[in-house]
Amino acid sequence: MPNVDLNAAIANLVAAEVKAILEPYMSTLDRVAAFVGGQPARRGPGRPRKSAGLKAKPSHRRARRGSNVKRAARLLKKFSEGQSVTYKQGRGAFEAKVLSIDTEAGTLILARATDGKKVMRPVRKVTAA
Repeated sequence: MPNVDLNAAIANLVAAEVKAILEPYMSTLDRVAAFVGGQPARRGPGRPRKSAGLKAKPSHRRARRGSNVKRAARLLKKFSEGQSVTYKQGRGAFEAKVLSIDTEAGTLILARATDGKKVMRPVRKVTAA
């Protein structure tokens, strides 16, 4: 008995039926698609595209260059490997120990106290216990 993919067979049957049902309307659908520009009338969920004529408002706040990097480096100095800490993730706070410190990325690699799971958290989410 040959190996038959049932899902593929059903998909082929459905495609053939849909094509047969839509065949009388294909010329009308092609004209509508050409009139609209081939784009669907409604986009899916998500942000709308920015119009070419509209520009984003300039921010009134000035960007501070390098301040986050400097702040992360300053905060990383407070931590050392093996230190007990607490960190925030989602709605909870967890106790952990510092396994390693990544100074370039500004993150800490922690081992959760309850189950030993290793997590990487940004330094601003971690506090000394």
